[in-house]
Amino acid sequence: MKAAIFEGPETLTVHTVADPECGPDDIIVKVADCGICGSDLHSYIEGAFVAPGQIMGHEFSGTVIEAGSRVEGVVVGDRVTAVPLTVCGRCPRCLEGSTHLCEVGLAESVAYGLPGAFAEYVRVPNVVRGGNVHVLPASVDDPSAALVEPLAVALHAAKLADPLPTDTCVVIGLGSIGINTVQMLKVMGAGRIIGIDVSPTRLEIARQFGADITINGRERDPLEAVTEITGVGAYGVGARADIVIEASGVPALLGQAISMTRAAGKLRIAALYEGEPPIPANQIVQKEMSVSGTFAYKGEFGQVIELLAAGRVQAAPVITHTFALDDIEQAFRTQLDKDISIKVQVAP
Repeated sequence: MKAAIFEGPETLTVHTVADPECGPDDIIVKVADCGICGSDLHSYIEGAFVAPGQIMGHEFSGTVIEAGSRVEGVVVGDRVTAVPLTVCGRCPRCLEGSTHLCEVGLAESVAYGLPGAFAEYVRVPNVVRGGNVHVLPASVDDPSAALVEPLAVALHAAKLADPLPTDTCVVIGLGSIGINTVQMLKVMGAGRIIGIDVSPTRLEIARQFGADITINGRERDPLEAVTEITGVGAYGVGARADIVIEASGVPALLGQAISMTRAAGKLRIAALYEGEPPIPANQIVQKEMSVSGTFAYKGEFGQVIELLAAGRVQAAPVITHTFALDDIEQAFRTQLDKDISIKVQVAP
């Protein structure tokens, strides 16, 4: 089969490699679509999370072409998407139910240790229907199904924020995770939602997805704009947003996110950063804010598929570009251009 191999920072090359072998507990999926994630960009630029020789790609959908003898409930011909994370089931985090924070599983996850889905075929190990593999309804097409993974990340972030109908929520950075978090906050009944980005394309789709107010960071200082909307914060510092979700990965904006959050408000960090972000730490103390990271997902795949099938959330408007596997370098360069792209997918 053909697969894109990570050779080192900013180098992906397409090679012919051996087809994956199906074990008794595994399935082999013919990949239809695979999205480029923000973490993939960190890998591509810095070599983060992966070693040379890795086949990347963990946001995927496709059709089962082989199923192991012990696999139950998933058969050849099923259209599926899969949770790429592998968990050990034995570490303290797994035992307490936080399997997405498994302390050892990442090294054996699809695209992180195991070969990923920037390839014609991908093996999914240890299949459990409704657990790590989800059979798709006919109403959810393959490109949309490849967005279940980032939509699950967004739903997890929104659930950790736990919005009320009276809350003003700010989402900073309207890439795939941020813009889908806008959708999920709206589904969960959040009050007013403010979206912040520098891309007119992303701001427009955020409005389609439920943002009540959008702010172009190239035209206005985001903190000043949010302060004008929500009022000045306690002690005359910052703003009064009830919930802020930082999804941009821009170091300076993490500091602004802290300043935007009201006293006793909630900040959820859904981005990865290059370098050490400068932050006004004293404000966290003085406001007695709730600050936490939000990572991956904890059982949200099935919920996302139900929301897509019911038409309560959308996927198609986020997909701005689709490339062939042979053009994967161009696909990554396009994903890096925030002015023109939101979600770039590769269709092997």
